[in-house]
Amino acid sequence: MRSTLAIGALAATLLSATLATPLAAEAPARTITVTGTAEVSVDPDMATVMIGVQTESEHAAEALDAASVATSSLLSLLEAEGIPPEQIRSSTIRLQPRYSSSALSSGTEITGYQAVNSIMVEVMSLDRLGGLLAASVGEGANRLNGVTFGLQDPDEATDEARRLAAADARRRAELYADAAGVSLDGLVSLSEMGGGNYRPMRAEPVMLEMANSAPQHDVPTAPGQIDVSASVNMVFAIDADDDED
Repeated sequence: MRSTLAIGALAATLLSATLATPLAAEAPARTITVTGTAEVSVDPDMATVMIGVQTESEHAAEALDAASVATSSLLSLLEAEGIPPEQIRSSTIRLQPRYSSSALSSGTEITGYQAVNSIMVEVMSLDRLGGLLAASVGEGANRLNGVTFGLQDPDEATDEARRLAAADARRRAELYADAAGVSLDGLVSLSEMGGGNYRPMRAEPVMLEMANSAPQHDVPTAPGQIDVSASVNMVFAIDADDDED
């Protein structure tokens, strides 16, 4: 009977000691975290232009009618040039009064009206851009509010930038591993930071003078290049066989 009680007391003591001893903390994973970036420059293959008509008259109806007639001619030109309807849409339609600037007036006297009708057009062939702009002026357009060069399909350039960004991240990780005297084991995680960044290039907007006749020359353009960038975050494990010191 005494032996049984002694054995029970010893077991209880050992169990108590075991519960009182904290579990050994698991060693944190040893990793290298890097960010890779890349940028690809490619030639644009399309342009978006903002062309329109601005007219003025003493009467609101006359100003609006003049803008409407010129805009109709402009739309007919675009149709004749083979621009699909889905690549043409109205951008700005505005009618507003003009006020007297005389020092003797109160500044609230209406002296006339100004009408503006602008159209946004996507041009899928840059070889046609200069001629189309000149022809538009010949049909009554007197506003060019900007030209934006872009890509019809930026996916190919974006994917190339992503591949280069991933290669840049691995290069950095290998550099840091070598500097720290360790070896990379494998990729733990990869995340894209904000997605591929495609930035169309916008030319400065200008105002064209009212044309009395069609221009004799195509409008010269310089498309330049489009920059497509990507950024990725990558985490690499450090080889467990490496010494921590």
